Amino acid sequence: MARYFRPNTETKTGAFIVKALISVLALYSLYLILLNFICAVSCKAVSYAGYAALALILFAFACFIAYKAEVSPAAFVLAVFVLGFLTKSIPAFLTDIKPVSDFDVFYQYALKLLNGGRSLEDMEYFRTWAYQTGPVIYYAALMKLFGTGLLTLKLANCFFMAGTNVFIYLIARKISNDYTARAVSLLYLLYPAPYFLAPVLTNQHFAACMFLSSIYVLLIERLNWAVKGILAGAVIAVGNTVRPIGIVIIAASIIWEIIEIIRSGKLLKTGSVIMLLLSYLLVSYGCSAAVKHADINSEGLANNFPLWKFVVGLNYEAKGQFSYEDEYEIYRIQDFNKRNKAAEQVIKQRLSVGIKKLAGLMNAKQIAMWAGSDTLSWGFYQQIDGQLVPSEEVKKIEPIILKSEKMYYIFIFILMLAGFCRSAWENKINHGVALLSLILLCYFGIHFFIEIQVRYRYFAMTIVFILAAKGCEAVFYSLREYRERYP
Repeated sequence: MARYFRPNTETKTGAFIVKALISVLALYSLYLILLNFICAVSCKAVSYAGYAALALILFAFACFIAYKAEVSPAAFVLAVFVLGFLTKSIPAFLTDIKPVSDFDVFYQYALKLLNGGRSLEDMEYFRTWAYQTGPVIYYAALMKLFGTGLLTLKLANCFFMAGTNVFIYLIARKISNDYTARAVSLLYLLYPAPYFLAPVLTNQHFAACMFLSSIYVLLIERLNWAVKGILAGAVIAVGNTVRPIGIVIIAASIIWEIIEIIRSGKLLKTGSVIMLLLSYLLVSYGCSAAVKHADINSEGLANNFPLWKFVVGLNYEAKGQFSYEDEYEIYRIQDFNKRNKAAEQVIKQRLSVGIKKLAGLMNAKQIAMWAGSDTLSWGFYQQIDGQLVPSEEVKKIEPIILKSEKMYYIFIFILMLAGFCRSAWENKINHGVALLSLILLCYFGIHFFIEIQVRYRYFAMTIVFILAAKGCEAVFYSLREYRERYP
């Protein structure tokens, strides 16, 4: 399988395609970095100078620890997992904020399911978006095993967030070396944004861990191709039952397979991606059928209104974010067929506004999602009269935390950009870099058209940190000791 992933010879066409892919992502990363700097300037950039210095200090600290920690990879994995779990547990224990919005729906219906309740489709929400039954079953299963209450679910968050940190290290080792992999895994451990969601009952933590584990499986060269495809597809499907973005990894994997065939100039073992797709479809269908059979939701895990994401994502006035006007005029139409037709008409109308207005919308969406400030609201605000309101203590610390996160965020993107430049300079681009780049490109691409929120960048940021390992190579290569250890 190693020969399949690393062809001894590479065609000119294949090399051009991969370098073009890296170049596109490098340009897009530069665009996002510039957007973030522009936003920082508009918010009095002088006040960010100290936080930029803090980001550099944390980078130096992570690199120093990575270099001095003379422990085996297995010991480092254990250390990162324990540190990840303990540090994420701090906000989980310290906050006592009740779930809000969709998260409260998940929790309440998980309790209902745990107490014998069935037929979630009785609620319009679960009839329309039956795939949201997945998080409900996931939370109910956790409480069945470990006891009811929010703390159980928060600690499960911490467990899978720690797992995500481990897979960042393991995957980074596949595309770079042990030192840079340790550095980026420690950088992610210190990254503020995941802590904002640690106490939140979001479906992102479990899913991100599953998706990263599937990517790691795909990059294990010595694993049998059939086992690799089956295992990775099954894990993606399991993650997809809780957060349905697995199609991004599936699509990227198929494109990756095609590129690998072009790079090698031979139709080699394509069975792995076929097994991946079959496994994904079978497990997805099996999970949906099981939900129906258990009488939890007669709609299974279906998405009965996929057009909604595009309706919202193409809303110029709302800049691709949730719109109450769209909810009242489209979502609340009871008849599924009429609702779909109304959605189709709105989408066509919003796509026909002209290139200039569409370009303006796309730029506004990039600013909102990839250059916008993060928020503490989901996990640290209190709900008062239907509104999320920060306490006086949160008001004091929030600006400091968010400015620190912003500088950290920009710095990691700069590292990733440096990594793309280094990869483009190499004679042959690592196959793992190609896969991760495709996943990131697909993730960026789909959010040009669908609904956006700042918290939706959660999974993408794990890929950004992994790719930043190549940027660390570019930074460290000037050091003699580094060149001697990793020539």
